[in-house]
Amino acid sequence: MKKKHWLIAGILAIVTFLLGLLANSIMNRSQEAEFIAKGGNNLPDQECKNELFAPFYPRQYDSWRATADTTFRSKYMSSQDDDLLALRPEMVVLWAGYAFSKEYNAPRGHMHAIEDVTKILRTGAPTDSTHSPQPGTCWTCKSPD
Repeated sequence: MKKKHWLIAGILAIVTFLLGLLANSIMNRSQEAEFIAKGGNNLPDQECKNELFAPFYPRQYDSWRATADTTFRSKYMSSQDDDLLALRPEMVVLWAGYAFSKEYNAPRGHMHAIEDVTKILRTGAPTDSTHSPQPGTCWTCKSPD
């Protein structure tokens, strides 16, 4: 019977801990809730300077700014500007006929997104009437707009 009591006590401790994390998360976001209730920011609709959003969205801005760090490296990926086609030549065959087979680099953080989208071969301008890269649809998610 004692094992059952310890099991119940352990489950209650875990539930209490998780509820504490939830309460902490809710309290930390109260500043954001107050900001939204006051009507949001006073920036123009098409503003794209990230620094101007920092006072209004500090967590999101800090998260974006942290993507400047490109020191991450694992067995299969990194946050550096690695040429993945050179590292994995089989990907050229996998994407044959698609613009990804021309150039495919490791995705870096959003701080580097505009630079990465504009310099890559697959989103460049058409070279002639028969060879055209993939449209710049990456711009939809990667632009500051």
